Amino acid sequence: FMTSFIYPVIVAWTWGGGWLSKIFEVGYMDFAGSGVVHLTGGVSGLAGTVILGPRKGRFSNPEEFECHNLPLVVLGTFALWFGWYGFNPGSTLTMKSGSDGALAAQVAMNTTLAAATGGITVFMLRYFIMKKYDVGALCNGILAGLVSITAGCGNMESGSAFATGLIGAFVYQAASMLLQKLHIDDPVDASPVHGFCGAWGVIAAGLFDWGRGIDNYHGWSGFGCMEKDDGGCQTGIGGTAIGVQFIMVLAIVAWAGTLSGIGFSLLKITGVLRYGTHVEEEGIDSHHHSPPKAYALGPQSLSPSKVYANMTSEESEPSTTV
Repeated sequence: FMTSFIYPVIVAWTWGGGWLSKIFEVGYMDFAGSGVVHLTGGVSGLAGTVILGPRKGRFSNPEEFECHNLPLVVLGTFALWFGWYGFNPGSTLTMKSGSDGALAAQVAMNTTLAAATGGITVFMLRYFIMKKYDVGALCNGILAGLVSITAGCGNMESGSAFATGLIGAFVYQAASMLLQKLHIDDPVDASPVHGFCGAWGVIAAGLFDWGRGIDNYHGWSGFGCMEKDDGGCQTGIGGTAIGVQFIMVLAIVAWAGTLSGIGFSLLKITGVLRYGTHVEEEGIDSHHHSPPKAYALGPQSLSPSKVYANMTSEESEPSTTV
């Protein structure tokens, strides 16, 4: 449904040369997909998790839903970060000239700065809030920075990329806390990362454009300004371009959110969206898979704190060996 109806229409509106590429004779700016890809997926995911509802016990016993394999989370995050260098610099689509190569290099630098800034900022924010080091938050902060810079990586300078990642970190953290407050169960914070930061990335591409103030605008022109027919820079279009970015966000949210809501609602009505309560209590692994569990997390397993407690109690016991 997503790849047949939702995503192709948004691509047709944007990268396909549709109405958003021509609106107000300025058009949108989304270099590699903060809006086209990430906002679309984030909004659809949010619609799905709202309609599905929280997992049983998610907010009454939150400790039972903590991440159980942080090394794989970190490995996956760095795999995504590495892949982003194909995703963003690769969106230059050509290397036939020196300016093309310079633009790809600028895109790579902006991508790196935003990702690192987003990760460190969220890590510090979580420590300020929780007084604990949260590696999972660091990983999601990196992704938040990457999503935030994806739209504007080809039309802003490095200082603006730093600001984009910094603000994206706050957007992610605020969105994550908002969903928790509303008891919306997003297991991996996909909608805060991709939806909310995707929307911010689209807006940032207009706000931080290379153009001088809001008079000139570069957009898809790379290092150069958008030109008039006589070769001179168009003037007075920066404000219009920012407005177009907001229209793009609203259009994507409306289309992807509406169709996803309809799709997930139909699945819920027909009873195929969610397993029954007994399956949730027993666990899908034990109910549908063989072997019945992938990790040794049964009653015999001990947490690190219990292991440490057992070690210290054994050391404190007097020796009976002669």
